[in-house]
Amino acid sequence: MALSSPARPANPLPRFAEVATSLGMSREEQAKFLGLSRSSYFRYLKAQEVDPGVAALAEYLPRAYEHLLELFGNEEDVRNWLLYPNLALGRERPLNLLRSLRGYEAVLETAKQGVYGVY
Repeated sequence: MALSSPARPANPLPRFAEVATSLGMSREEQAKFLGLSRSSYFRYLKAQEVDPGVAALAEYLPRAYEHLLELFGNEEDVRNWLLYPNLALGRERPLNLLRSLRGYEAVLETAKQGVYGVY
């Protein structure tokens, strides 16, 4: 019997918007983060399904947020860690790197190393 992968939400943008808003991002900043126009972003927020590329990109932030919340234990520490430049990430804000799979992986690995003291 083959195992199936967990079902992905048809539209991950509402969860993305929830997390991004909690980080202080405006709707315009959220649209820009996803590479969308403001009108496309609002249209996608209400859609049943979205473009697979946009959906994949919109999943990085909420997934990273959940992992970081497990590591740090509270939302304020997660927010601060995501919003401030990080030396281990080339002085980039971790939030800015969550636009690609490579950036997502780098953010999670750096956070784990920082929490567990491995450099």
